[in-house]
Amino acid sequence: MTPRLRVLLVLVTAVALEGTLLDELRVDGVSVELLLLVAILTGFHGGPERGAITAFFAGLLHDSIVGAPLGLHALVYPPLAVAVSSLELRMLRSTPVTGGLAVLAAVAAGQGLASVVGMLFGILGQTPQAFVRQAVLAGILTAVVAAPVNRVVRWAATGGLPGTIEIRRGAG
Repeated sequence: MTPRLRVLLVLVTAVALEGTLLDELRVDGVSVELLLLVAILTGFHGGPERGAITAFFAGLLHDSIVGAPLGLHALVYPPLAVAVSSLELRMLRSTPVTGGLAVLAAVAAGQGLASVVGMLFGILGQTPQAFVRQAVLAGILTAVVAAPVNRVVRWAATGGLPGTIEIRRGAG
């Protein structure tokens, strides 16, 4: 199976889960942002180009299930995936704690940016305090499910290749 088909399979599964099961599991009106998480992790594992393309389609799929104007999230997700990919190259070392905090921050940023873009176009009319509260809560909820989703997205985005390839010289 090619990486494109794997990513498509992950996106279809994520939209089905986010539109059904995760939509019912809400905390204070906020649910897990699974499609945003897939976009962020694809940028992290697949690089900026694959991340941006996947994030664009994840944004379109997200708009289709939440009833937002088509393209609102597709406008926000690709730059975020590219930024995560760029930052990943600059990180010295990553631990599970820093990875979890990075996911929390990226999801909160994506949720907040989508709210701001919606507000700029006159679509959403909440207070800035509500935006911040929802963004942070979405980041926390999404970081909780990030570990298993990370494994699946790594498998899809890298095409099953190992993360690092070591070249060893034969005994000589």
